[in-house]
Amino acid sequence: SGKTVVLNFLLAQARKFRPRIVFFDKDRGAELFIRAIGGQYDVLRPGVPSGLNPLQLDDTAEHRQFLADWLAQLAGGVDIDEAARLKDALDANFDQPRANRRLRHLVELLRGGERPHGADLWSRLRPWWGDGERAWLFDNETDTTDLTAEAVGFDMTQILDDPAVRTPAMMYLFQRVEERLDGSAAIIVVDEGWKALDDDVFVRRIKDWEKTIRKRNGIVGFATQSAQDALESRIASAIIEQAATQIFMANPKARAADYVDGFGLTPHEFELIRALPDNARCFLIKHGAESVVARLDLSGEQEILTVLSGRERTVRLLDTIRAEHGDDPADWLPRLMEVA
Repeated sequence: SGKTVVLNFLLAQARKFRPRIVFFDKDRGAELFIRAIGGQYDVLRPGVPSGLNPLQLDDTAEHRQFLADWLAQLAGGVDIDEAARLKDALDANFDQPRANRRLRHLVELLRGGERPHGADLWSRLRPWWGDGERAWLFDNETDTTDLTAEAVGFDMTQILDDPAVRTPAMMYLFQRVEERLDGSAAIIVVDEGWKALDDDVFVRRIKDWEKTIRKRNGIVGFATQSAQDALESRIASAIIEQAATQIFMANPKARAADYVDGFGLTPHEFELIRALPDNARCFLIKHGAESVVARLDLSGEQEILTVLSGRERTVRLLDTIRAEHGDDPADWLPRLMEVA
């Protein structure tokens, strides 16, 4: 879509400042771009071990607090007694060598508090370890989360519609991203961020997160295909209030209720978005009270468009070519350009 091209183009242009890029993606739209610049990209797939294991975090007071919140989230909330039991279990977790820290071991410390009807902590955590239906996400032998690459992407598509899985996954990944912010330039993009972070956990934290990220020389970009979906999310007002710059693609079906009442555009800006023809490759950029119509015309630049557009067919081709040529873009990119 035009949105994907513009987003990836802006990131490509920002690379002159050598920022660290972290992209929470949907439909693998940024995968080609991230891999083409030598970045690392992971797809979270239900049933396939994710390589996430928060229990192997370093032992710090901040991590202990994070893990207590994260385990409470997995358990669907905890009372005071259960919170104390989780704290004891985490103390025991950190007494173990890193290689032994794993959900399946930690839950053994919670046995014995059984309640009727499977309402105890151990039973509520049962889906998350061993042969449980969600064990693939966190019950992994080794945490292989690696954010050291200059560009990192995570495809969240297959968990976006499952809040039970999505929320703890985003909690952990955001924790890791925040720790990597060291004052050097960083850009974090959350595609369909309204859905990815549509949870009370994030509503409470997003303003603090955005302030922290700004203080550490980072910016956050949220993208959506649907203005209406974005505005219906619990987190919408917090994000809109904090957004210094907004970019709107041409949309002849735009509704005033969304664009004027929701995003605060003037009637003139709203009419521009409705009137811009699709093939003009124009979009509106709004910063504070000022706005401007910009054009990104890449016609004739087929190779650049192939990388920036992230079309489904091209991503499938990428899978096939990488299986044959490996992960180095110097090996797979020329071949992709021949056949795409």
